[in-house]
Amino acid sequence: MKKPYLHVTAPKGWMNDPNGFIYYQGWYHLFYQYFPYDTSWGTMHWGHKISKDLVEWEDLGIALYPSKSYDRNGCFSGSAIEVDGRLYLYYTSIVYSQPDPEDIHRNLGHLIASQAMMISEDGFHFNDQTKKQIIPVLDGVIGSSEHTRDPKVWYEDEHYYLVVGSRNEENGIPKGQLLFYQSEDAIEWSFKNNYQDDVLGSPMWECPDLFEVNGQRFLIMSPEHVMKEENQYPSHAMIAPVTFDAKEAKLERVGDFEFLDAGLDVYAPQTTLDEEGKRIIIFWLRMPEASEDGTWKGMMTLPRLVDYRDQHVYTPVHPSIAQRFNQDVDYFSLNEPFLLSADLQEGSEINIGGYQLFVKNHKVCVDRQHVFVEGAELFNEKLCAGTYFETQPFDDPIHVDIYIDHQVIETYINDGHTVLTHVVYHLDNTLSLKDVVEYQLKTIGE
Repeated sequence: MKKPYLHVTAPKGWMNDPNGFIYYQGWYHLFYQYFPYDTSWGTMHWGHKISKDLVEWEDLGIALYPSKSYDRNGCFSGSAIEVDGRLYLYYTSIVYSQPDPEDIHRNLGHLIASQAMMISEDGFHFNDQTKKQIIPVLDGVIGSSEHTRDPKVWYEDEHYYLVVGSRNEENGIPKGQLLFYQSEDAIEWSFKNNYQDDVLGSPMWECPDLFEVNGQRFLIMSPEHVMKEENQYPSHAMIAPVTFDAKEAKLERVGDFEFLDAGLDVYAPQTTLDEEGKRIIIFWLRMPEASEDGTWKGMMTLPRLVDYRDQHVYTPVHPSIAQRFNQDVDYFSLNEPFLLSADLQEGSEINIGGYQLFVKNHKVCVDRQHVFVEGAELFNEKLCAGTYFETQPFDDPIHVDIYIDHQVIETYINDGHTVLTHVVYHLDNTLSLKDVVEYQLKTIGE
């Protein structure tokens, strides 16, 4: 698989969750879960990229790496916040209870998790002597000593708040939960409250994020094992409207959980505010197989806006991406990124090198069975990923903006009302359209 032009990838090795996503002192900083020695998951580091525009990214190598007794086997996911001009990074510090003697990057036992932080003076230099363990290993009463991770930190009501995904057990059955902490200085933290919800039937909630858009508060997270179908990834990124009482750190859900992306390839999203103060989101895009040359695996989605209107969450592609596609063309090639904008109706079909998108029963449907692989391996575990997908019904005409970036296809329906994001393999260098009302093809101009 050729590296995409616009989708962030690691220089080599394994990439998963976005971490510490922030606009800080004129730069977008995107950290990510990184194992540089292999294309499978191992001892986690934080890779680091920067950008001025969310389009062109520069890789700055490794920012966080295991160096302390409490994080010697990994720096798991977390977030970033600016405090008095400095960049505070928060992460889950990991110890293996039983490292594999034949491969110290693998664990034969269970994880021992605590929460830690590092302070950078400028966002470019990272001194591991500034690391500090801020929430010790839990005793199993508040939350799990093994499954408590992914701190997200924000400032509100003259306090700093931290939410972390966790689990507890009832009658031996694990159940996901959130734990909330509060701080006066973003360094010393005290437990405030927890939140549980049986509606998802998930044993563990990962990567929580809490924010407000257009007057409505939302919780996003990635609960494990919410999809029971055998031919789909079991764990997914979801969103629900909530209320949050900051004084008591009390969360209440006021609407249903929904998938953030109908393509079901994405996971572990994280949000931040862009240069203009708009809420934006980026996801890890799961790859079932490494690149054809065997050097890299995993990437990020295109950055998207998060908008709330007409009682619905929209996630259109960020304008910085859309504006780069400013050159009208009458050809198609996988050697460069393309934007195909089209109005569809019942019976419309688009075939992108074997990736079939069509409208049936007023639903946008995708079949990628001919441009995908059998089985998937993530976190050293065999899984299945889906090949057929469909949305809810839409009225004609249905507008789609399809971003084709080598082996990644992101389809934004009706300005991001619904998004279908997919990794594909072995596309043909062809494009065909049938019964499409109107379309336009663009690529990136100067």
